[in-house]
Amino acid sequence: MGFHEWVVYPSIYLGLIAISFYILTYTTARKEKKPLFRDEELPFATVVIPAFNEDKSIERTLDSILSSDYPGGFEVIVVDDGSSDNTYDKAKKYEKNNVRVFKKENGGKATALNFGISKARGDFIFSMDADSFVEKYTMKKMMRYFKEPRVMSVTPGMIIYNPKTIWQKVQHLEYLMGIFLRKVFAFLDAIYIAPGAFSVYRKKFFEKHGGYDEGNVVEDLELALRIQYYGYRTENCPDAKVSTIGPAKFKPLLKQRRRWYYGLLKNFWNYRKMVSRKYGDLGLFVMPIGWITIFFSMIAFVYGFIKMTSTIISELAFLSSINYDFASFFDFSAFFFKKIFLTVVTEPLVLFMGVSVVLLAFYIKYANTKIGRINSVFSSLFLFFILFIPLFAFWWFISFFYFLLSKTPKWR
Repeated sequence: MGFHEWVVYPSIYLGLIAISFYILTYTTARKEKKPLFRDEELPFATVVIPAFNEDKSIERTLDSILSSDYPGGFEVIVVDDGSSDNTYDKAKKYEKNNVRVFKKENGGKATALNFGISKARGDFIFSMDADSFVEKYTMKKMMRYFKEPRVMSVTPGMIIYNPKTIWQKVQHLEYLMGIFLRKVFAFLDAIYIAPGAFSVYRKKFFEKHGGYDEGNVVEDLELALRIQYYGYRTENCPDAKVSTIGPAKFKPLLKQRRRWYYGLLKNFWNYRKMVSRKYGDLGLFVMPIGWITIFFSMIAFVYGFIKMTSTIISELAFLSSINYDFASFFDFSAFFFKKIFLTVVTEPLVLFMGVSVVLLAFYIKYANTKIGRINSVFSSLFLFFILFIPLFAFWWFISFFYFLLSKTPKWR
């Protein structure tokens, strides 16, 4: 049996199973009625904003959260984690607006969050990044889901704020895909990542099971897994729009993804006991398919690159052996294009990507129905399909390297 039989076909088969399973889950569960808080039942909440050198965005972040139309009342706590810029001074100007501002020595985001939680008056804690922005209705929509006692966390619909660069546009499409998938995972009771940009938790969970893991490079992912580990639920509110600023350049994006993927590997390994029947769809399907997808994506990318390169080299060698007239640019280009085209369209992985294009269109339509009209979508499609797959594989290769060498990536 060749490479196609061992890797390519199984990866396509598993991908189609996962796609079918997620779409079937959505179509059968979307009409389920969830118990929701009414306006008069919404409780007082605390928004904790850890900030490190965020003087360029902290004011906009505070303006957005203070504009919230939330009937239950809320307070805002800003924790300056040892910034060297004007973050603290800019935040202090908001203290008259029910905002409390604290400054501590730099210890990392998790330590700032835990510090803020210790000062919180509310029984529900929003964690908010200092470069994220919410809509007036976001808090209210998310808090409604806590009517169900077993719900310990609620996640929003995340998008990239004002994508301009190539790298931000690629992230833009990725985040739109996440809006649909996170809702499906909620139906499956299988959300294992709660975005740090803006998620909300019951304070009693922290009091009973501890705060954020201060030694973890992806403290929000670890917390989401811990919630599942103790048998609680994380809900998703896709129409609660939250915008976050994505890395604009390649190097910061690489550092971010290296940290995210390394943290996913580390935490999946630490919580490997959850791959069991006890944890339902999360343990039996979502986590295992996640591992398999990562493995196959890297192998398939390397295989595709090697195959295409070797095909081009062998064709050039053959043309050279028959004294082909390379000087005739038109003839050479026509032949080269035909050969590449035939190689591409007969490759099963490329055909599977065609299915992915249709699927992505469905994801975009879903996101549009939940958070409103989204700009810069179709201009980003070409960039996404050209760049995301090789980037995805590259990020995972780097992250595996760090994981195998037990080398913890730095935040910045």
